[in-house]
Amino acid sequence: MKVIFLIAGKGSRLSPHTIKIHKSLIKINNQSIIGHLIKQFHHLKVKRKDITFITGYKSYQIKKEFGDEYNYLYYGNYSKTNNLHTMIYANKILKNHDTIICFSDILCSKKIIEKTLKKNINKITALVDLSKIRNGTMKVVTNKKKLISIGKLPRKKSSGNFIGILKIPREKIGIFRKFLLKSKNKNKNFYYTEVLNDLIQHEEKIDIINVAPNYWTEVDNILDLKMAIKNSFKLNE
Repeated sequence: MKVIFLIAGKGSRLSPHTIKIHKSLIKINNQSIIGHLIKQFHHLKVKRKDITFITGYKSYQIKKEFGDEYNYLYYGNYSKTNNLHTMIYANKILKNHDTIICFSDILCSKKIIEKTLKKNINKITALVDLSKIRNGTMKVVTNKKKLISIGKLPRKKSSGNFIGILKIPREKIGIFRKFLLKSKNKNKNFYYTEVLNDLIQHEEKIDIINVAPNYWTEVDNILDLKMAIKNSFKLNE
């Protein structure tokens, strides 16, 4: 199992907290946001050598925090593009392994991380929350256990939210990477999840796992941060 953390962005909406420190290193109960995720993956036997950070903004802080036992790939154009082009740049690290791609500004209960490591996942699988629709977070349209569409969709047409975790089984790495590279001329502001929409148009089935009622949150602004601190006890559920 390989885990890729997308950790290149500046986190501007959390300013002034992110002027001197990377967004993912902001502390929630004496541990960084990304540190909580790393701890959860390690608890489930994911090794340091199998985790890669795709860095950009304040990359030196990330390496200082975690050390040389992890893998790092620096993306220098982080201030001009969104994470679709980050992933295109990093496409060579997508190899013949089950792989999880994870946002670095989320917090979730350990039960959610457990769901990503199930060995019976044989299709590209997005983790979603269908219990409610949150504004400011990527939305999804689903049909039973399949993804229909993902992105900045109208609230009224959405089924729920993507929580920022995608599982790609090794047998699907090839087709995911192929469509990722086909996206090199797409808008610089697109998220890598645009690849999922292209795969769906190609009649590739994308599964979903509904994580509700388990706890998760995206820490994207000051209010999110305050609520994350308040609900931090839920991370161990």
